[in-house]
Amino acid sequence: MTENCVSRRRILRIGGGLVVVSGVGHTTTASSDYDDQPTDTGFRTRVAHLSPDAPDVDIYVEGERVRENIAYGTVTDYRDLAPGTYTIQVVPAGEDPAEAVLEETVEAGDVAPTVDGLLAVIGEVAAENQPLQALFLDDDNSPVDPGTARVRVLHASPDAPAVDVVVGETGDALFENVAFGESGYVEVPEGEYTLEIYPAGDRETSVFEVDVSLAGGTVYSAFAIGYLEPEGAPADEPFDILLTEDSVPEEEDVEPDEEKSEESELDKDLEEEPKEDEPEKDEKAKKAK
Repeated sequence: MTENCVSRRRILRIGGGLVVVSGVGHTTTASSDYDDQPTDTGFRTRVAHLSPDAPDVDIYVEGERVRENIAYGTVTDYRDLAPGTYTIQVVPAGEDPAEAVLEETVEAGDVAPTVDGLLAVIGEVAAENQPLQALFLDDDNSPVDPGTARVRVLHASPDAPAVDVVVGETGDALFENVAFGESGYVEVPEGEYTLEIYPAGDRETSVFEVDVSLAGGTVYSAFAIGYLEPEGAPADEPFDILLTEDSVPEEEDVEPDEEKSEESELDKDLEEEPKEDEPEKDEKAKKAK
């Protein structure tokens, strides 16, 4: 392992919005030609492009392009998808579906309305460390207690060994022995954390550190991407953490009496404002006297 891969730190702060990234290419939502999707199915899917040496890609479902120009390091927004079995193709952007680099059959089923789907493109086109593959994972976006955050980790770094994810302040392991392509969830109290990533079973030297601010009632995904040793790798994409907000608490609606109170104050202010013709009437009254 090269020296510059040890204890590199990124600061990630989560505010509003879907995706917040530090040191990773594109964060914009991918566009789509498939806007006429159903909106009442209760099942949603999104795409994560996590293959460091793959070009921008288009996603085809049953031969129809539904996402386009997805760059490495991008996680798209959610889109509704009717339950069923689908053939999904990952195609270099702008190419014909016959040029697909991946083709998978996935099942989008009748599941709990709080479970969504994630299609993650991981591995490498060059297959030097890991073959290119597509994972179809469940996103657990069920409600979380207000003082708790749910965090999912996915290991998508092709040349990284199995890892442990440890809380720097306490030394407690949140995840242990997570191998490439593996993922899992954990719930933690809301707050500020320094997360340290170690080779599994080794607490000598962390290979990466990241500071995160986790809000209560929110669901996050942390994707480990890029190369621990980018020199000589199929792509010069260094190891990093891509952190997304998957689900946030719904904003509380304004109480009806509060709305009425605000309207009353506005009406009162308008009534107190002098009318434009009032000064003219006063002048006429003085002349009459």
